[in-house]
Amino acid sequence: MNGTSEVFAQKRQRLAWFVLFGGFVVFIAIAIAIPWLTIAYVQDTTDLLPVLAQSNQGTVSIDSAVGPPRAALPGEAPQAVNPGETVLTDATATGLLLVYPAENTTEALARLQLYGTTSVRITTAEAPRFESSDKPLSFAATLTGGRIRLVVADVGERPYLIILNTPHGIVYVREPGEYSLDVNNEMTQVTVQQGSLDVRAQGESLILNSTQRAEIALNAAPAGPLPPERDLVQNGSFRDRWSRWVQLAWTVERSDQPVGQIDIAEIFGEAGLQITRTGEGHADVGVRQLINQDVTDFEMLLLEINLRIRDQSLGVCGTVGSECPVIVRIDYDDVDGNPQVWQQGFYASGEIGPDGPPDVCVSCPPPRFEHYQVPLGQLFLFQADLISELQRKGFLPPRRIKSISVMASGHSFAVEILDISLLAEEQLVE
Repeated sequence: MNGTSEVFAQKRQRLAWFVLFGGFVVFIAIAIAIPWLTIAYVQDTTDLLPVLAQSNQGTVSIDSAVGPPRAALPGEAPQAVNPGETVLTDATATGLLLVYPAENTTEALARLQLYGTTSVRITTAEAPRFESSDKPLSFAATLTGGRIRLVVADVGERPYLIILNTPHGIVYVREPGEYSLDVNNEMTQVTVQQGSLDVRAQGESLILNSTQRAEIALNAAPAGPLPPERDLVQNGSFRDRWSRWVQLAWTVERSDQPVGQIDIAEIFGEAGLQITRTGEGHADVGVRQLINQDVTDFEMLLLEINLRIRDQSLGVCGTVGSECPVIVRIDYDDVDGNPQVWQQGFYASGEIGPDGPPDVCVSCPPPRFEHYQVPLGQLFLFQADLISELQRKGFLPPRRIKSISVMASGHSFAVEILDISLLAEEQLVE
């Protein structure tokens, strides 16, 4: 009996030690797991980044795998876009995607300008829920075809990562700047106007800096750096404030009326030109940049301007069509050496008609181009190939671009110019 009792006693002792040791292990595991899980929760829990889509021109489609497609039309309020949804433009449409770092914020982290025949699928749009998380803001999209222009602002202290996938490679953006991607079946072209990015394909990586370009062919590594399209306008984004620009003096018709204000201000988290005036009678002002560039035998001179007309008191461009709230003027010499002017006016409100304001500036020398209506209060992208437009009116192409001016005109007006460029592409010599 004594032997049996001793055996049972030893078993009970071993069981007690096992329970004690097991409890200690469980306690240690819980003591480690709870802080670890808490840290992981704080680090990894995310909220959606607000992403809004709007139409600049034509119908922009928003397709979802779980519901019917939606349509964004010019002049309508922007629509929210969620991960998994695709934003599409056809050949006649252009659109805008705005990515914000948080709710109730007016400064956009990124602005994606969608050109015609473009498809962008949003895959990720996340922000850490807790301030103590060291994870970056994350936005990822797939560009299956078409062209986009990406402008990344310097907002907040939290780092960010923007990933753009194409059929040919991946682009990583971690710095503020201006970038463009052009995708077709054969190739992806990546251009850095300002900033820096990382291009990866076929296991190889290429860093691009300002004024560099890369090409990614199908099943090939990135090729570059290459020279980009030449933008004849310097500091067209106004990031360097008044650098390269000359501010023109105000012209005010009535001596008892005030001038307005012209300044470089923050617009959508970016630098931009802002012009406002409240008064009666005519007034105008503008900025001008000397270019003095020979463009003989150039194949394309593409003007691009992102503008917003917030208010205007005159209908269309006034009684003789010369008082548009926004006017772009290019002074040039044609191939015969004759000085010429290309001018395009923009307005947001008013109706053109036989008894109303004219559709062109009747007091301006030819060529006279029809005024262009944009949605009131919305950012709008305008594109025009100067060479094609002159040809359409029967005018000779330019030989030398002398200057470009952006002006605001009318009685009372409030306008913003986010950026302007004149992209020059030379003819390829066989």
